Amino acid sequence: MLKKFKYREVTWIDLESPTGEELGAVGREYGLQPIVRGELEGPTTRAKVDIYSDFIYAVFHFPRGLLGHPTPVIERDYIEIDFIIGKNFLITTHYELVNALNDFSKIFEADFMLKRNHDPLHAGFVFYYIIKEIYRSLELGLGYLNDRLRLVGRDIFAGREKEVVRILADINHELLDSRWALKQHHQLFTSLALAGPEFFGHDFRHHLAVLTGEHDRVWNMIESNHATFLDLRETNDSLLSIKNNEVVKMLTAIAVTFLPLNLIVQVFAVPAANRSLMFSLMAAGFLVTFWVIKKRRWL
Repeated sequence: MLKKFKYREVTWIDLESPTGEELGAVGREYGLQPIVRGELEGPTTRAKVDIYSDFIYAVFHFPRGLLGHPTPVIERDYIEIDFIIGKNFLITTHYELVNALNDFSKIFEADFMLKRNHDPLHAGFVFYYIIKEIYRSLELGLGYLNDRLRLVGRDIFAGREKEVVRILADINHELLDSRWALKQHHQLFTSLALAGPEFFGHDFRHHLAVLTGEHDRVWNMIESNHATFLDLRETNDSLLSIKNNEVVKMLTAIAVTFLPLNLIVQVFAVPAANRSLMFSLMAAGFLVTFWVIKKRRWL
């Protein structure tokens, strides 16, 4: 699906799961090399920045869960957005609906009229505001994740250690996906900082520095949540271990306590004259065993 937006001299083309015909038409209109068109046909596993004579081609991966997209079992755990940034055009390509992009498209013209009305406009600014919008969504997702961790902490100390094991596993999966997707962003912005000023002027370095700061803030939030997760998991494991040890001790104590009763079977094999003595010995053994268990606080 192709959507086209225009504000002043800048055109933004958004491609969602593009067809070959759409890629061909856009490629011809904006002079995209065949190798670039080929890469836009589907997602890739590698984030990167490639510099061409008339545009910059950047591939970004974003954690699916933090953007509010459920992760199907057989699908990728990240959302890919490809950016082709020319001086007066921006092409975004993605392979599923991206809520943050969809929200930004609804306020595109109004947002720029308020923020950039009197300044020279180029496609780099559109890229800048899109990335900022996505990072804003990531921060919201991390805030929700932090709330989940707080609830897990309450459940742990309320005695529901077993119930939160699965929840902790899901949170760990989400944190791992987030770290994997975002760890490459800093290097991407470094590459853009080298090429961006040639396309958009020296002042654009400031905007890339702001994006780097946005990334660092999101990354620090992830690391903070990860540290909280590790503390909660360690606490939960310790409490589970204590409970399991108590259960084992109790079962052992019960087994030892009632072990003398196993002799009952042998009682009936003892001559009647000796049975009273056997019962006395069993009772004494039971009382001694019970006293030892209580003395050692096994029960």
